[in-house]
Amino acid sequence: MKVLYIANNIPSPKKGNNRIILTIAEQMSQLCDISFIFPAAITIPPFSFMKKYRPLANIKEWTDGNFTIKPAHYLRLPGKKLSYLMIDTINIERFIDKNNLPDLCHAHFIMPDGYIALKIKEKYGVPYVVSVRASDTMHLRELYKNGAVYRKFEHVLQNAGKIIVHNLLQREFIAQLGFDSVLVPHGIESSALNTDAKKDDSHVIISVVAILVRRKNVDWVIRAVKEYSGKQNIKLIIAGNGVCQEELQHFAGNASNIHFMGLIERHEVMNLLEKSHIFAMPSVDETFGLAYLEAAAKRNAVICHRGEGVDGSFEDGKEMMFCAGYDEFKNIFYSLIDNPEKMKTLANNGFERLKDYTWEHVQSRYMDIYKQQKINI
Repeated sequence: MKVLYIANNIPSPKKGNNRIILTIAEQMSQLCDISFIFPAAITIPPFSFMKKYRPLANIKEWTDGNFTIKPAHYLRLPGKKLSYLMIDTINIERFIDKNNLPDLCHAHFIMPDGYIALKIKEKYGVPYVVSVRASDTMHLRELYKNGAVYRKFEHVLQNAGKIIVHNLLQREFIAQLGFDSVLVPHGIESSALNTDAKKDDSHVIISVVAILVRRKNVDWVIRAVKEYSGKQNIKLIIAGNGVCQEELQHFAGNASNIHFMGLIERHEVMNLLEKSHIFAMPSVDETFGLAYLEAAAKRNAVICHRGEGVDGSFEDGKEMMFCAGYDEFKNIFYSLIDNPEKMKTLANNGFERLKDYTWEHVQSRYMDIYKQQKINI
């Protein structure tokens, strides 16, 4: 089965990004023939002040592992309300071979990916499925329902063979718009499950692995560590970099039990998670959050933000802990630190639940969706 992935938020030679879509592609390439289109936003005067899109203007075809990524340029306007008004400037004939059409397109965002999939369907009859991500829901909330860009989002959803969401909040949001969806989580390698984790219980290590931006709420974790006055010996280790790194380091001050590692290699992340007891990332606007699975796989007690990411996939209070503000976060955080048995039980329950989130399970769910679309042609 030939599946064309349309994905604008993947790492490129000009711009770094989350690799989760490439990871999904790597897993599904064991069962399908996966190819890639990369919608690349470009701007023209007088909109050239949109700095984030400048690196994409001259981007060429590139390879990532076994995948050849083909850029498809479209004109992006500034602001949410104008953003995709000119997306029809894209010329799909330049990157679609009508003599070698895919069986299915999988658009990994509603916009711009889903709109390109819609145009391919209209011209060549190729069905598509579309994934919904946090940036899509944020964008939709800010648009006028009668506006032209909102109608483009709506048109994509109306014509999709299946709408895929990655958390309960997204499913509820899509239902409010009048559409059904199917929840497919991200997966984790079976080999990552740490069945015999041994941790040093002489102190409690708290880990954060994140891009250091405001929505990750890393400042909550730092503040709670600084304010802790209990009996346990605690240590916070933060891995990652980002625009808020300097601000967070200043906030941490001279606290001897708070350490910033900066950006580290994946094997170093896994080593950190093996040593730590609590993984705390009360992030908002999370599509799913693979880091939560990786932390649970290393038998960490995991704290997340309620209504985000893996909420709904793990039982609150039994398999992971969910909070909705700093005070609730701090109370949960301290309750785990001061109750080692509660912390271990939460970590073990989360670990056991992970067996439903291995890539073997996730592959099967995607494959069922893909095959159903082919049957419906």
